[in-house]
Amino acid sequence: MEHFDLDKALQSQLHAPAPGPAPELDAALKAKLWQRQEQLDAAPDTRAVSLWWLPMVANFIVCGVPAVIFALPIMPLWAHLASFALAWLAVGGVALTFISLRMADLRQATTIYLPKRTRKKEGF
Repeated sequence: MEHFDLDKALQSQLHAPAPGPAPELDAALKAKLWQRQEQLDAAPDTRAVSLWWLPMVANFIVCGVPAVIFALPIMPLWAHLASFALAWLAVGGVALTFISLRMADLRQATTIYLPKRTRKKEGF
């Protein structure tokens, strides 16, 4: 049986040039990168702001603030009942918002696009 030199085999593999990607794959990747860069260059300079939370917050303020006021201990019994109903309306508005997020594309429908902020150039 012949003696196998492990150190020599390891050294030859470590110093061997690493095979690069096939030229077809390299060309395909470069083409995809150029297409992506063209898409980014063609896209307008805007930023998206989603307002899906705005109706929920408005409902919570409109129903929640009177509910807290009507829940004060100095209020009569009918005010406490109104407070209970308004609190459930506020919770229902939050629940409906989250349900509509799951069932409809509310985030996309309530997105506005604003121009990107640019820094002012400092002149001398």
